[in-house]
Amino acid sequence: MGLTRKLLGACALTLAFAGTTVHAQDSYPSKPIRFIVPFAPGGVTDLTARTFAKYMGDALKQPLVTENKAGAGATIGANFVAHAAPDGYTMLLGTNVTHAINPRLIAATPYDPLKDFQTVAIFGLNGNVLLVSNSFPAKTFAEFLAYVKARPGRVNYASGSVGSSAHLAAELLKQDVKGLDYTHVPYGGPSEAMSALMGGHVDFLFANIGAAVTQIQSGKVRALAVTTAKRAPQLPDVPTVAESGVPGFEVVGWMAAFVPKGTPAPTIARLNQVINQAQKNPDLRKTLDAAALIPIVESPEQSSRFVREEYEKWGRVIQAANIPPQ
Repeated sequence: MGLTRKLLGACALTLAFAGTTVHAQDSYPSKPIRFIVPFAPGGVTDLTARTFAKYMGDALKQPLVTENKAGAGATIGANFVAHAAPDGYTMLLGTNVTHAINPRLIAATPYDPLKDFQTVAIFGLNGNVLLVSNSFPAKTFAEFLAYVKARPGRVNYASGSVGSSAHLAAELLKQDVKGLDYTHVPYGGPSEAMSALMGGHVDFLFANIGAAVTQIQSGKVRALAVTTAKRAPQLPDVPTVAESGVPGFEVVGWMAAFVPKGTPAPTIARLNQVINQAQKNPDLRKTLDAAALIPIVESPEQSSRFVREEYEKWGRVIQAANIPPQ
């Protein structure tokens, strides 16, 4: 009888604890959530954060307070979230920069992009477009490849910085297509790189599709191919690099929600649900479609797998290109 009473007592305590846990999870969130953007205000990352914050806040019935913590190659904001309490009240808008590229390029990144975070969901992907100046002879991607191959080392391209998506897209193309040899000219940002292309100071540039549409439509630059797996709705007549003769070629920037490792699984599931549901909102989509952000709806497990694959992919590209740590 004594043992029976102990077992019953233990079961009662277990059930009581389980009830408390369920109640705590059901009440999440019970206060505002800090939404950290590791970049300066302005631009597509900030726009994405603030757009999702509005709709997520409405769904969760608690505000998402967007905070810009820029600096040190976006590592300040990412590191802040990596070491925050794993309670679901601090979330990061991370990108391919914070979780796939900079950890490979910055010698002493203060966080581990895979071990210190749990991926919640993907906000979206944004592709690049290969642009050439109006004076560049090639009118198609095939002509572009032939022109570059015939002039090894004499063609140059711009990017906003070393390790940027524009830089690595060109390096990946060089690795995928034999016989390409061109020179990288990094500038102080994407707008400066675009100005250099329009001014004829460089021959080509991989630019963000959303940022390049106006210049393409105005005839200031010429688009030869996009780096996404499918054609971009904003540029339906521009083929992909893959369909133009480089099978499997894909380069996308991306934005994802991350929380500190150890955050409860039900909390992650709730945030994932709200983000994926927000993707269906027509007003949200109108805003982000204008920025050429491709919607992605995935589970936390699928999102984590995607981030790991991107981390490994760009590590290989950076190593093969012999880009030294910054």
